[in-house]
Amino acid sequence: METRFSSANLQNPDIAAANDILRKCVHCGFCTATCPSYVILGDELDSPRGRIYQIKEMLEAEAPAPAATVKHVDRCLSCLSCMTTCPSGVDYLRLIDQARSHIEKSFRRPLPERLLRALIAHLVPRPRLFRLALLAARLVRPLAAFLPGRLGALAALAPARLEAPSPAATPQVFAAQGKRRKRVALLTGCAQQVLGIAINEATVRILCRHGCEVVVSPSGCCGALEFHMGREDQARVRARRAIAAWTAELDGAGLDAVVVNASGCGSTVKDYGHMFRDDEAWRLRAERIAGIAVDISEQWSMDGGGWRQHRKPRKQIAIDVEAVNADAGRGENLLRTVAIEVSRHRLAEKRDGLVVHWR
Repeated sequence: METRFSSANLQNPDIAAANDILRKCVHCGFCTATCPSYVILGDELDSPRGRIYQIKEMLEAEAPAPAATVKHVDRCLSCLSCMTTCPSGVDYLRLIDQARSHIEKSFRRPLPERLLRALIAHLVPRPRLFRLALLAARLVRPLAAFLPGRLGALAALAPARLEAPSPAATPQVFAAQGKRRKRVALLTGCAQQVLGIAINEATVRILCRHGCEVVVSPSGCCGALEFHMGREDQARVRARRAIAAWTAELDGAGLDAVVVNASGCGSTVKDYGHMFRDDEAWRLRAERIAGIAVDISEQWSMDGGGWRQHRKPRKQIAIDVEAVNADAGRGENLLRTVAIEVSRHRLAEKRDGLVVHWR
């Protein structure tokens, strides 16, 4: 892709990095097939290729972001499926993060939108407050159809019931079953420990069952939510708290990994080194944490045969690979974990009692 940044503009390291990324894009369109927003909406501007072009024009203009560009960038889910199919190695992650930061700094959103985004950024990273907000939202859920715009949509999404807080989210250490093979920290997430408590509980059980001592430290929010909203300064404040908590464990009893079971959080924690690249006080600690951050499926893959099921399978399960987030190759890693030989076009059934539908 041809770019037209001025020489003065290229003196900015962030713009220079964006220029290098943009020039790798060859407009091939492979990314469109894996982009959920393009597949659903069918609008080229809602494809990675379309967003890349809009981001280029926005950054070249050295001006506030246009409202149309903001709309299409906001629709990006940051699933990063496009990066798995790009033959040119375009670093879409860096580009979309930079675009969101530029939008947050230069674009003044309508007042209702600003209030809604501020509310989300305040509530979601605080699990107790988020839980109270969801309980209150249940009261207005029957009135969702009468509430304006996104407020009505949010009210309609409020769960009908919430499970009690899980002890798995409380700072503590879960002992390994049998001989301890590894010691890992678990990021319990923010929204996840309210909306999907079974995920953390199951993660702790499977890690402990296979010889991992699991540490739930008071790391708090990793900063992913605010970072993906373009609020970099607030995100770094939260990230520093998480880094400090995990560094204390590293320097104490030690850690083999920081295990993450929420992909949006995982992509941010793995990027801590880049997030703090200009902060000499935190850069080395951030790189150290990023270097041991793994998705739960990657942990399975790295441990290889140690994760085989020890008991006779009681049932078969089905995995829809298309529904598995592409971040860090989670689908492929999950299948390798249980030693499945996957056929691209047909049902594959192998050992460990697992049935996989590959479509």
